[in-house]
Amino acid sequence: MKETLELILLRVSQSADIDKGELDVASRLIINSVCEGLRITRAGIWLYDEMQTLVQCTLLIDKGNDLDHESLVLTRKDFPHYFEALDSERTIAAHDALTDVATFEFAEVYLTPLGISSMLDVPIRHRGKMIGIICCEHQGKAREWHADEVVFAASLADLYGRAVSANERADYEQRLIEANQTLEQKVIDRTAELEAAQEKLVESEKMAALGNLVAGIAHEVNTPLGIALTSVSNCKEELKDIYRDFENDELTEQGFKDFEAICSEGLNLAETSLMRAANLVQDFKRTSADQTSLEIEEIALDEYIPRVCNPLKPMLRKEQVELSIDVTPNLVITTCPGIIAQLLTNLISNAQRHAFGPSVNNDVNRVSVSCSKNVKGIVISVQDNGKGIPEALHKKVFEPFYTTARDKGGTGLGLNILYNLVRQKFNGEIDLTSTPGEGTKVTVCIPVED
Repeated sequence: MKETLELILLRVSQSADIDKGELDVASRLIINSVCEGLRITRAGIWLYDEMQTLVQCTLLIDKGNDLDHESLVLTRKDFPHYFEALDSERTIAAHDALTDVATFEFAEVYLTPLGISSMLDVPIRHRGKMIGIICCEHQGKAREWHADEVVFAASLADLYGRAVSANERADYEQRLIEANQTLEQKVIDRTAELEAAQEKLVESEKMAALGNLVAGIAHEVNTPLGIALTSVSNCKEELKDIYRDFENDELTEQGFKDFEAICSEGLNLAETSLMRAANLVQDFKRTSADQTSLEIEEIALDEYIPRVCNPLKPMLRKEQVELSIDVTPNLVITTCPGIIAQLLTNLISNAQRHAFGPSVNNDVNRVSVSCSKNVKGIVISVQDNGKGIPEALHKKVFEPFYTTARDKGGTGLGLNILYNLVRQKFNGEIDLTSTPGEGTKVTVCIPVED
């Protein structure tokens, strides 16, 4: 091969334009190099369709006519001899294109009008398959294509195949980038959906817990209100009687003293009952307000925990379950009271709903709440002396939608939501220990800074 051709091939093969994935740039470099090396003014790249029924020009440079693109299509039906030659997948070196068996069909419609006398078509291969040709067209007097020129053109066709691979790789990379971006957005959207769904589930559980509170509070408040109402009614009757005696001049000193004693006792009983009802309502209001708020504040646990638990006692008493509370004095923590309120409400309600039943034979059914501090932080535990949980189910109870009381309206979300709240909001730990026949204990550890 002539040194000039070798230098052109070396320059093109070392060009970054071949491998950077921009096929148009690489195509122009290759065709301009074909024209330079073969000393021709017209050359183009023609690619097969999928069924190889036609070839279409994707780039045509005609320096004589100042063209750099021309949309041309050649079909197998119109030029059968030419396509038969292409099917051999070998170079077509038509020294006299007007008479060559492979190219004579172009004489009237293509070669003569453009003054093309010789053609050199070299196959373009990609991944071992012929995908098209580089067509080199000599205008003027017919010429003979030398062997080194054929090798030169074929080498440039191979470089075009390399450029096609680079273009595919760039397309794959771009699609991968777009897919990753789409996937990231999908992950972000899905995460937002899951967080919204979790918030709805948390709210649902809050409302369920508050529903239990309302039922217990309504029953418990009715009792002291009924006592107060009876006492006040009795006092009104006594007042009528004493006023009648006064009007009839029948009021005696002893009668007045008896009236004062009866009314004092009745009013004291009414006051005590109303205070009891007011305290229950106040505790309920605070607990329900806390459970619908995630504000951070400083709370004294020895005051706050009993305030949260007291409204639950009527619900437990209805099921013949006693509640005991043991909180280390002077434990102060800056946290979200609403989460602690929900934590205690759900755990106590869960124990009341699941721990006891006909299979439990206790003298007293008991739920115990305790709170203390250790080296890890604040430890809150809720323990019952109920039926217990088999070891195989210890991990399942924290899974979403797992419940053994679905027929009683259980959702299976209570402990799962608590688990997520403890881990995400408190960055704490939640642990369950249980033995069948000996009860269950759920322990929550909340890290605190000294």
